[in-house]
Amino acid sequence: MKMIAAHIKRLATIGIVCSITIFSAYSFPCRGPVLAQAAEAGKASLEEELLARQEKELAEKSKAEREEWERAAKEEAKRLEKELLEEARIEAEARKKALRAEKEEVERLKREAAAEAKLAEEKKRKAEAEQERLVRQAKKKAAAAERKKEQLEAGKKRKAEAALRKQEARQEQKARWYKDVGYIGEGEAPKEPTLMSLDECIETAVANSLQLQVATKSVKLAEMRVWEARRNMLPTFKAVWQEYTGRINGQRYYGKKEYMEGQQPIFHGGELFFTMKQAETNLSIVKKDYDRIRNELVLQVRRAYFSLAKSVENLRVQKELAAEIGKIAGMTKKEAEEGLVSKIEALNVEAKTNQTHFQLVSAEGDVEVAELILKQAMYLAPNDRVSIAPKFKFRRFNVDFERTLRAAFMYRPEIAINAMSIEYYKYEKDVAKAKGWPKIDFMGNWGMAKEHYVAEDFDYTPVTGDVERKLSQQWYAGIKASMPAWGNTMEYSQTREQWVPVVSTYQGTQATTTTVTLNLLDNLKYFSDKQSADIDLSRAKQEFVKVKQDVTLEVKEGCFNYQKSLIEIDTALKKVEYQTKDLEFMKFRRQMDEALDSDVIESMTKLGQEKFGHSQAMNDYYVSVASINKAVGLEDYLKLEEEPGSAAKK
Repeated sequence: MKMIAAHIKRLATIGIVCSITIFSAYSFPCRGPVLAQAAEAGKASLEEELLARQEKELAEKSKAEREEWERAAKEEAKRLEKELLEEARIEAEARKKALRAEKEEVERLKREAAAEAKLAEEKKRKAEAEQERLVRQAKKKAAAAERKKEQLEAGKKRKAEAALRKQEARQEQKARWYKDVGYIGEGEAPKEPTLMSLDECIETAVANSLQLQVATKSVKLAEMRVWEARRNMLPTFKAVWQEYTGRINGQRYYGKKEYMEGQQPIFHGGELFFTMKQAETNLSIVKKDYDRIRNELVLQVRRAYFSLAKSVENLRVQKELAAEIGKIAGMTKKEAEEGLVSKIEALNVEAKTNQTHFQLVSAEGDVEVAELILKQAMYLAPNDRVSIAPKFKFRRFNVDFERTLRAAFMYRPEIAINAMSIEYYKYEKDVAKAKGWPKIDFMGNWGMAKEHYVAEDFDYTPVTGDVERKLSQQWYAGIKASMPAWGNTMEYSQTREQWVPVVSTYQGTQATTTTVTLNLLDNLKYFSDKQSADIDLSRAKQEFVKVKQDVTLEVKEGCFNYQKSLIEIDTALKKVEYQTKDLEFMKFRRQMDEALDSDVIESMTKLGQEKFGHSQAMNDYYVSVASINKAVGLEDYLKLEEEPGSAAKK
């Protein structure tokens, strides 16, 4: 702005001078040339002055700009120097942190190596102690056997024979115990493993299950109870033969009777009928209880089978992982010996290799435990070996909660059992009520009998001749009734009878007898039975509601676990795919010397973990399908199809 004002001022001065010059020329013609020369001279001086001022201003301006540039350059240099110092400080701190982290990692690896070494030493010590214990136990057994042998040889023959008989009896008892319980004694060699499919495992478990054997016997017992209840509605008969002797008034006599006696229920208020229906309902309950036990057993076997399959798959993955990592560890060890690899890297690879070995040993233990659980579910002996090679076709079932719940209410054994239990206790209540109705029975007796005096001899031989009486007909028939009322019982009976003569009479007797009896407060149990039956019925209804709630919850959990397992399977597959690509990339980087062997091993370990996660997700899928089948009560509600050739035939 100052420069512009100065230029404007100079231009104004020049304009004024020119105006005066022109005015003077026109006003004073005689002085025109002089003034023109003066004007030219003034103009030249002004131009020189203007140029001088411009040069001076330009010099001053360039000097100010140079000073401004130098000041800005100094400030920029100071700023750059400050930034470089800050970057150097940050880089130094980062290097210090990296060195500290590397040092901590080395310390951690050392601690892990020391811990693993300590663990290995502890295992070795325990193994040695166990071996010493077994050796001592074997020596003790051998010494005991030797002492027993010496005692047997030194004893007498009678004691030896007695001990031998006792041992044989003990062996026989032990054999029966082994047969009943399935116990395997010491010294039996393990059997060869049998490759079995899932269906074969279930069939074996069903055949060996002691619970199912008891349930089968319970079904037979319930059938017997049904026949017993039906038999109580039919007439009862018995045949009697009697022969007796004695004395009357000092004279010996002899008697003989051959007769049949029977009784037929006519009216018991429906008690016998309701008892029969109750027994039939109990038979249905016992059969459904057999299905319930089988349903739970099938789920137990399937869970154990799928758990063993998961453990076998994990063992296979760990073996492959251990083999690959072992090759890398061997090469790293050689490189470390030649000084091509740092000591920290060698220790890291060794630590990861030991961790892989530990995982392999754990996987082997998991397989043994899972196999033992499966054998226990199948009721097999400990020395039996079971091998499986499952390969199921993966299917996405359309599982609808409402439809599955309806199927469970229709087929679940527990639902049917509790529904029939309500019916059972209704019959029990009817039986208790029927005891308050009158009871009417028909009874009768018909047969032949005689009595007469005998001679005084010791063999009780009847006398011959007219004195001996012949077998004559005798009988009786009648009706017996009872009526409970307010805890009392009134009984009524009427019989008509005909009897043969006895030794004290010479003619038979005929009679009609009517008897009325009142028993006071002898039937108070009737009221407690009714109350107990009512309580049992209410309890059965409450149990039915609870079972429905439990089944609903079980079906809901099964459907939820199934949907969750599908998501887990999809996620696990994506993780396996990602980790496989990451391992390939890490191997490529290792070939380009951009990654370490420990990085490759770590990527392999992560891939093994993701494969185990996939196996776990598949196990959850199979278990959720089996749980839904168990919740519904049908073994093949959601059928898992096993691919051909996945299990060898026996």
